[in-house]
Amino acid sequence: MPDFNAPHYEALRPDAPMPKRVSTVRTLMYIGGVSGILLALLFVMGLAAPTDAMNEALDEQAAIAAEQGVALAIDADMMRSMMASLALVTGLYGALSVFIATRLRSRTVGVFWGTMLFQGAAGGILLWSLLSGELLAIVPLGFAATMLGFMWSKESRAYYGLL
Repeated sequence: MPDFNAPHYEALRPDAPMPKRVSTVRTLMYIGGVSGILLALLFVMGLAAPTDAMNEALDEQAAIAAEQGVALAIDADMMRSMMASLALVTGLYGALSVFIATRLRSRTVGVFWGTMLFQGAAGGILLWSLLSGELLAIVPLGFAATMLGFMWSKESRAYYGLL
């Protein structure tokens, strides 16, 4: 067997350290999770703005948009519902990402597939956003694809006992 002494077999040992790729995924998930939670808190802060101030700001934005020939028809209630939805989505993503990142040290098959499912779903949503015209979705999509690739490496699968 040409790869009998391959490094991914070392990850099968019960006392093996976490492979660098899994450690990188864990770090990226912590960063993404904390960012999602902070972004959710930012949206919640926006919900605390008085209705009059929000209507005034939206009127100013509508005037600027009208100068460029764009009709902006958003009122304070619609803005609040969008902010609440975004707070829920980013907060849920952040909490799940931090939770899974804390569990990556346990070497169970469920943690591996949970990470793959979570990053696959995030990547699918981001790909849909990218194909819908949101060009900035390419950055987090790249991170999600990288994390999926790192988790699917031989060392990572061996660490979770999936060779």
